[in-house]
Amino acid sequence: MDGIISGQSNPIIVLVMILSLALVVFSADKLIDHAVIVSEALGVPRIVVGATIISLGTTLPELATAIVAVSQGSSDLAVGNATGSVITNTTLALGAGAAFGSIPVLRETTAKLRIFTVVAIALMVFCLIGSGLTSFSSGGNLPQWAGIVLLAAVPMYLFRMFKGTARLKNPHRVSNNDNGQKGGGEPDKSDNGISLMLKSLCWVAVFAVFLALGSDAAVSSASTLAGRAGISEVLIASTIIALGTSLPELVTTVNAARKGRGDLAVGNVLGANILNMTLVLGYSASFSEGGVYIAKTIFTTHFPIMLVILAIISYMVYNTSKLRISRNEGIGLISLYAFYLVLLLVT
Repeated sequence: MDGIISGQSNPIIVLVMILSLALVVFSADKLIDHAVIVSEALGVPRIVVGATIISLGTTLPELATAIVAVSQGSSDLAVGNATGSVITNTTLALGAGAAFGSIPVLRETTAKLRIFTVVAIALMVFCLIGSGLTSFSSGGNLPQWAGIVLLAAVPMYLFRMFKGTARLKNPHRVSNNDNGQKGGGEPDKSDNGISLMLKSLCWVAVFAVFLALGSDAAVSSASTLAGRAGISEVLIASTIIALGTSLPELVTTVNAARKGRGDLAVGNVLGANILNMTLVLGYSASFSEGGVYIAKTIFTTHFPIMLVILAIISYMVYNTSKLRISRNEGIGLISLYAFYLVLLLVT
């Protein structure tokens, strides 16, 4: 893919990057839909599907980008995309959702916030272990062992989500639907149900291929543009690529808020952030010999902004007098995202 893209003009490469990001987002969305159909056809409760497939599914664009970036030796793209997506999700996506109306904060949200806080702080500590405070002037490193630790945290986090959903009433109760599943969470073993499941399995394979191709093209085009413009891959990954791969969270959050399901929005954003830091960065470090390099910009811009976001979200979640994220607070989060972009451009 690099050889094909590098021979094109800049306008063509920009167009390829935009179209490839659109393909990544579209493919991830459709892959999730068909994976849910397969799971329900097999009798897996929807609540378990939501706690596993949907959470992982909205992180697929970032993960696919990281896999391709690491394989091409563009670790800056992988790291910049992951940390940039965390910031984009929490400011732009959550802010846009709140702008359509207040988002209620449930008790379950505090548990996810605690996990988000622990993972974010652990990530920063891991990155500082090697070089210490000199990382703020010359960059640092996320060791390979730390990546393995982060990856090991993924199944534990998913287990915790599953354990939490199991406490809800009638977790196996599922109403009749057109996705090849009968009520009560029993799989539909009729010819129609089996046929629908097989078709969805084929579509899962097709969209997985599209996702891989789109990610490859996006990374190659971004890397080529960065090289020609003389700017860092981290900048492109933190802005254009991060925004593109965060579109599933953005669309999901806005739609949830507009449909009066804002309680799901904040949980989905925090869940996606946790997986970005554990699954995506964990993979990047685990499969890079000697770990993955963390650029100075990550230490001077991304990590401080993430700490500010933690403080703001903690205030919104633990402010028991409101128990909601208001429209004005949503606008404030969007303004923080704009400040983050300006900070990236001037540093």
